[in-house]
Amino acid sequence: MSKFKILPQPDDTTCGPTSLHAVYTFFRYTVNLDEVIGSVNYLEEGGTLAVFLGLDAISKGFEAKIYTYNLKMFDPSWKDLSKDELLQKLDAQLAYKKGKKFAMATQAYKQFLQQGGQILFENLDEDLLKSYLHNNIPILAGLSATYLYQSKREFTNSKNQSIFDDLKGEPMGHFVVLTRMEEDHVWVADPYKENPISQNNYYKIEIKRLINAVHLGILTYDANILIVAPKKLL
Repeated sequence: MSKFKILPQPDDTTCGPTSLHAVYTFFRYTVNLDEVIGSVNYLEEGGTLAVFLGLDAISKGFEAKIYTYNLKMFDPSWKDLSKDELLQKLDAQLAYKKGKKFAMATQAYKQFLQQGGQILFENLDEDLLKSYLHNNIPILAGLSATYLYQSKREFTNSKNQSIFDDLKGEPMGHFVVLTRMEEDHVWVADPYKENPISQNNYYKIEIKRLINAVHLGILTYDANILIVAPKKLL
């Protein structure tokens, strides 16, 4: 995957579909970026969720797996539940957890499971990343951009632009694609070309820092990795 290509995201809310488009392109599925941006669901406040990306992939004939570390949505004790039991738990917790975003995410996860997607609870470590990257399967990561970049927190202005501000800002979520491993580093294809790490779409980062960034994605309903691949590969 040394030749993995990703386009710059058109705006500050389309990192998810831009990352997904790069995975589609890698697997030689022909679709333009505007089509992917138009077919993925979004949150009311902007941005998207890994589960929405997974649903789009399933609709296009791909297999999709989500490894979740989002304790807001999934209880660790659900690890060994069957699909039907997990669906029941997602329904049952709606009686206690309120909010439009939570309800929207819950319905998306239910749809994802019902359409053949898998939700998995394995530890996020080097071995898990290696199991895909060493088999030429890229990994979509929903993570904390704030921690990944070691940057100031951000807020979105009236023009839908992200502004770095350590006082007014909040932690920001982001999607990137992991493409290969090199000793204790992982190569990242980042749709945000102006990122403070490299000022281009590609760089390598310490695996430990990447894993921490994924875990801290819980602050923005991320905290997951998404595997999208043709059925014959998964």
